[in-house]
Amino acid sequence: MDIDRRDFLKLTAGSLVMDPRDAAYATKEMLKPKFAIPFHYGTFPVLRGTPQEYQAALGLTSTQIFPISPGDKLTF
Repeated sequence: MDIDRRDFLKLTAGSLVMDPRDAAYATKEMLKPKFAIPFHYGTFPVLRGTPQEYQAALGLTSTQIFPISPGDKLTF
């Protein structure tokens, strides 16, 4: 698969920079990528947001979400 960098988004969805709702807004209303990987969640107590909260805040979208856990790897 040939992926254009503008189609691929990694974004914080914990709460340090953006909480899941803010991350969902940026994804759906501003950036509109084809693929998104939420990160920076669950590794420290202050990072309470979850990928599930991010996906719920997104609602129906054409963006394909890849929720991963620390240490996981993805291949495209």
